[in-house]
Amino acid sequence: MKEYIDRSLMLNPLGEYLKWLKCKIRYQVKHWGKHIRIGYLSAVDSSSFGRYNVIGGHCVVSNTTMGDFSYVNSYSYILNATIGRYCSIGPNVKIAPGKHPTSVFVSTHPVTFNNQGNLVKNYCTEQKFKNTQPVTLGNDVWIGANSIIIDGVNIANGAIVAANSVVVKDVGAYEIVGGNPAKFIRKRFDDEQIKYLQETKWWNNDETWLQNNISRFWNIDDFTGPAIIPTIIMEPAKAV
Repeated sequence: MKEYIDRSLMLNPLGEYLKWLKCKIRYQVKHWGKHIRIGYLSAVDSSSFGRYNVIGGHCVVSNTTMGDFSYVNSYSYILNATIGRYCSIGPNVKIAPGKHPTSVFVSTHPVTFNNQGNLVKNYCTEQKFKNTQPVTLGNDVWIGANSIIIDGVNIANGAIVAANSVVVKDVGAYEIVGGNPAKFIRKRFDDEQIKYLQETKWWNNDETWLQNNISRFWNIDDFTGPAIIPTIIMEPAKAV
């Protein structure tokens, strides 16, 4: 009879607030000195963060790794994701929300193929269909508002997903995609510029380098020009 208990009857605003507060304190203490921020009533579990990450209000972030400076806007749902540095995720975005079978299996309803815990009753006692797969976002990726990134998709460095898109296949470096399903629109830069960005990997440089070079980020021609200040991330000196 335990599975038939309606646990929503036990929820209340104070309990939800205290649950969020416990989560916020746990993660911000764990990442003390990295300046992580977890917005009001967001739920975070089994996740790790870099520095200066921000999770907006009313988000769910689970089983996710997030690199430095990346942020998630309010009401987003991020599962099973690896997110690089300097990524911007808009409001109401869904990443890896789960899949249902579309062929071979007779029914798309999970009671017929999985024993997942969020259902009141199951006919299955084991998992017969893998309904979750990880999603990978590179560095400097922008996901527009209300977009959905289907399980198993990889989005490469510098890519942009237009608002209200549904991404069902991989997105290449510095590509802009949009629509339902999302289709290629154009590249952000020419091939030589993209090659330069991919090779130099500016997102791996430290904050001093970023600060010293910030004005060159405002125009791709300035950034890829010969006057760019060399990275201060140096290889260890060899013994003489």
